[in-house]
Amino acid sequence: MNVKQTRGEILEALNKLLTRSHDAEEGYQEAAENAKDAELKSLFLAQSRQRAEFAAELDREIRTIGGEPDSGTSLLSDLHRAWINIKSSFSSDDDKATVQECQRGDQEALDDYNNVLQQTDLVASTRELLLRQKQSVESAHASMARLALVV
Repeated sequence: MNVKQTRGEILEALNKLLTRSHDAEEGYQEAAENAKDAELKSLFLAQSRQRAEFAAELDREIRTIGGEPDSGTSLLSDLHRAWINIKSSFSSDDDKATVQECQRGDQEALDDYNNVLQQTDLVASTRELLLRQKQSVESAHASMARLALVV
């Protein structure tokens, strides 16, 4: 395994997580706008706010290390959100399709967190931050998996 150790490699890895957090914030916001169920809408909004907090924390961490945080979302994520809109407008199970897409997005985020945590030489405070965020994403992913079975 090739461990990322240079400042530039670490900043690149953290910026990837920052972009993923922005993507999730926007994705959950979009999901809330598409949700028919009020409780589901509230859950999606809470997840969007949490991902905004994650982005702010990652932004501060990147600046602390001396880097310049990326801003905005990824093109792939923008296309994915457009796809959610199209899919939900044609689907008879709008909320179920949206929950499944949120679950898929959370899985991608978990994959990114795992890669960064396993392949990057981080200081303890940064590792602790990422582990805490990852745990929250795991919880959201599990919630979406359970919801997908019942909506």
